[in-house]
Amino acid sequence: MYKVVWDMDPGIDDALALILALKSPEVQVVGITAVAGNAPLEMTSANARRILEFLNESTVPVAMGAAKPLARPLEDALSYHGSGGLGNCELPPPKLPIHPAKAWDFLAQMVLYAPGEITLLATGPLTNVAHAFELHAELPELLDRLVIMGGAYGITPYGKGNRTPFAEFNIWQDPEAAHIVFNSGADIFTVGLDVSMDPAACLHSQHLKQIRAGHGPAAHLVARLVEYEVKHHTCCRMHDPLALAMLIDASLLDFASVKVEVVRGNDWDRGATHILPSDSSRLIHVASGIEGPRFLKLFISRILGN
Repeated sequence: MYKVVWDMDPGIDDALALILALKSPEVQVVGITAVAGNAPLEMTSANARRILEFLNESTVPVAMGAAKPLARPLEDALSYHGSGGLGNCELPPPKLPIHPAKAWDFLAQMVLYAPGEITLLATGPLTNVAHAFELHAELPELLDRLVIMGGAYGITPYGKGNRTPFAEFNIWQDPEAAHIVFNSGADIFTVGLDVSMDPAACLHSQHLKQIRAGHGPAAHLVARLVEYEVKHHTCCRMHDPLALAMLIDASLLDFASVKVEVVRGNDWDRGATHILPSDSSRLIHVASGIEGPRFLKLFISRILGN
């Protein structure tokens, strides 16, 4: 079982991934840190707690982190995720209190208490993670691994940007943070648009019909989230659930070990993730293939409790 501290910015796909994690015995979510990204920080931290409460998982602590990227203002994605960040899900305001520590200090406490045991899963901009690594230089090597949803690497035909023609949203939002994290020395696995934009890994209306037939709060909430995506975006992209999937069943994904450069600054190619000629230093594992139908079958099975 993976002990996971999860840095997230929910967001519809973060929400779907969190629900999947709570239904998967391979993963134990021991803490959540919220970052601004898909939505402003107050909203992402509230959304994480809303989901936990809705699924009666009130023991998972949630800490708040960065309200904006390291070097620029936040540009959220509420136009995509809906005004509340979770489509049209009208979940009640959370009652769970926020953990008193800042996200980067909370992460450091968790890792230092159990060195080598914590997997950090980051499915939003990497601002919180960069702060943690800058403040606690020993953290990257004390993680079991770092799994990131982010980047577009051009390994597959789907590895093109979704925020610009060149850049994926999470990396584009805070490329300075991504540069720090990618060069930290942590054992990094990235799941980017090369696999998450594969049409075979996308939920469509026929999958929604299956999910709607389920009972219980997880199936009910997932159906509402997927319905919003299918209605507004034709299908439901599974960016963040695919990052989680490697912890549930690593055989679903193929990886290539490469050296990656993140383009910083604010020019036309900001946030692009370029694969460089390998010199065997600072290699990261980039997802290069996905068994889409098998992943979707797993997702639906877990959500329906089968």
